Amino acid sequence: MKIISFFRNASPLKLVGLAVVLALPATFIEESFPTIFIMLRLCSFALLMYIVVKLLFKG
Repeated sequence: MKIISFFRNASPLKLVGLAVVLALPATFIEESFPTIFIMLRLCSFALLMYIVVKLLFKG
C-alpha cells in the first residue's frame, strides 16, 4: 500500500527521475543479462506512460 500511495502522491519530476534511474543501469547490462535489461526498460517505459497519463488527466 505504501508503494501505491508513493506513486499517487509523487511529483512527476520525481517519477521521471525514478524512470531514468531504472533505465541507466539497463544500458550497461544489455549484453550480459538480456532478461533484466528488458525488465528494466519495460518498467521505465511503463512509469513514463503513467506520468504522461497522470499529467494529461490531472485533477
